[in-house]
Amino acid sequence: MKVMAYTHLHRTRNPTGVGNHMIQMVQGLWRASGVEVIVVAPRNQLDEMGRIPMQNPLAGIPARGLPLDRRWLEAMWERLDTPKLDHWCRGADWVYTPTEAYIAVRGPRLAVTVHDLHAFETNLPWSNSPAHQALRRRWAAMFRPIIKRADLILAPSDFTRRRLVELLGAKDERIAVVGNGVDSTFFDPPAEGEPTECYGGRYVVVIGGLTRRKGGDLVLRTARELQRLAPDLRVLIAGIGEREFDAPASELPNVMCLGFVGAAQLVRLLRGAVAMMFLSRYEGFGIPLAEAMAAGTPVIASRCAALPEVVGEAGLLVDAENSGEVAAAIKMLSSDGTAWSDLSRRGRKRAEAYRWEICVERLLTVLRTS
Repeated sequence: MKVMAYTHLHRTRNPTGVGNHMIQMVQGLWRASGVEVIVVAPRNQLDEMGRIPMQNPLAGIPARGLPLDRRWLEAMWERLDTPKLDHWCRGADWVYTPTEAYIAVRGPRLAVTVHDLHAFETNLPWSNSPAHQALRRRWAAMFRPIIKRADLILAPSDFTRRRLVELLGAKDERIAVVGNGVDSTFFDPPAEGEPTECYGGRYVVVIGGLTRRKGGDLVLRTARELQRLAPDLRVLIAGIGEREFDAPASELPNVMCLGFVGAAQLVRLLRGAVAMMFLSRYEGFGIPLAEAMAAGTPVIASRCAALPEVVGEAGLLVDAENSGEVAAAIKMLSSDGTAWSDLSRRGRKRAEAYRWEICVERLLTVLRTS
């Protein structure tokens, strides 16, 4: 089976969830027996020899350069259904993209990954803002040909699969759930002599920065409640947030914003935490939850979108708008060792289903059988 993987290489540098998905799924296909993989990307994202740059995680995989910039190509594909990728990618069985992008093809079959559909949701706090409405129009132009022409749509969760059908009228039989995974380092036991605490004292971790979508206001509201209920606990924020939250966060003595945190540091940060708090209002999956469970850190998550599906019975689901309920859950875990150990054990067990090799195997199965 020959697969041409159209990949946004710029998103694999300091990758977030979607970037990690790209890296792991394309690498997994490349390593699979009986599969020939060639990465397809604009020439300006490759080096002078037409190869993936050495500092890129996908370096070493064969690549083919396209003559136009990514934005020009994708605009032409969406609006004109041309130029056909076949011109540069002859003999492919599948053209696969691990992110939302329509690609014009004639001969190969097309598989497109859809990570979430927040742009089409109408009941989020920001759904009626001008910026979100503009995003919705842009995404509508991109998704129209995906829904109409893609042979296969790949989703990270059953929640996203359902919303594809409900919001966009996608045909259920053309959607496959491949899931998301966790880097193996999160599963690894601590090295001998590794400190059990980071940053001193007890703390709760928030991953993804303070943003509206990830409930930045809810996190700060909970932090204020924790000052009253558990004044010895701090809230450590990993990730780059939105500027509107900088000042409110700096005013709270129990909040520390760490900025970008690399994978190795994040693992240590999770291992020393009382809990990982994830109060996002919308996620198509929620990789930070799976990462925390793999590290053995109990998770406290909102009952929104795909998060209950990911957590199952292995974490605490809360009303994120109720800061008293969230803070009480954190305080309980900080004082009840039995409950903490039980959730840690259940989380580790559930995280076993979120290994990348399982996701790659699902993708291979559906490509071979569709």
